[in-house]
Amino acid sequence: MYDLVTSAPCYIIYLAYGSEELQAEALYSILSYYKAAQQPAQLLVYTDSPASFNQVLGDRAGIIYPNVTPAEWQSWRGSSNKIYLLKAGVLSHAGRHYPGNLLFVDTDTIWLADPAPLFTPIEKGQCIMHVCEGLLATGNQLSRKVYRHLKNHPFVVGENQYTVTKNTVLYNSGVIGLLSAAATRVDEVIALADQLYATYNKHMMEQLAFGLWLEKTGPIREAAPYVLHYWNLKAARPQLAQLLRAYAGKSLDEFYARATALNLAQLHRAEMAYRECPSWQRTLLKLLGRYWQMPAAGH
Repeated sequence: MYDLVTSAPCYIIYLAYGSEELQAEALYSILSYYKAAQQPAQLLVYTDSPASFNQVLGDRAGIIYPNVTPAEWQSWRGSSNKIYLLKAGVLSHAGRHYPGNLLFVDTDTIWLADPAPLFTPIEKGQCIMHVCEGLLATGNQLSRKVYRHLKNHPFVVGENQYTVTKNTVLYNSGVIGLLSAAATRVDEVIALADQLYATYNKHMMEQLAFGLWLEKTGPIREAAPYVLHYWNLKAARPQLAQLLRAYAGKSLDEFYARATALNLAQLHRAEMAYRECPSWQRTLLKLLGRYWQMPAAGH
């Protein structure tokens, strides 16, 4: 059990913009949340297809589909026109319209435990991100490239200056938690990310921008013990969509059971182990036909 003391409303936030596959991914994560949560928080599902979710989940009192105009969706992409920045736009919108404790989570997640304890530090003004990925300067090959291109370069947003140094830590942005008052300023993340993308156009600039911005408010806490973020398994999306088509109209419990049987946690670990092999070893495994690939459904 845990001691949960919050006076403000608590919200779990999803962003499911675009394909049927992302919707299926989000639905599986939402169902895992309802399995894990003792007293579910209010869910905000930002999507361009609320009817699709309503058709599957029904008219649940605990779920809100905020109204977002096409112009807002586009503006949230920033001047760099990156879909990754929709996350920041969603948080900014939630901060203005849903006062309280906000916990954003990516769709490619599975809740392992009730995340309610995370709302207590959020209410105290602390920030949450999924997991610390270590120093940017000594991380994987991409992280080291990003560091070399950005180091000691000043990025100015409003009255704040951000600089990537040898001590800059990279956090995974699969989960982001903060107070709504802070979220109303998340437009600053979009502005910072636009500058980062303009300097070195790599997808990870969104999560780097969030980490740099959130660190201005103090230490960042990790959400990893509560949630699995299988960000490396994009190949699982078609299988989840196929399962949703097959079972959602019949039984959500069956869809959840079949999706769970994919063993995404185990596949996440296996693909990560392959990804972390030296490049020569991955090349050899490919030549031998033993490279990692998503198992076919039912295998």
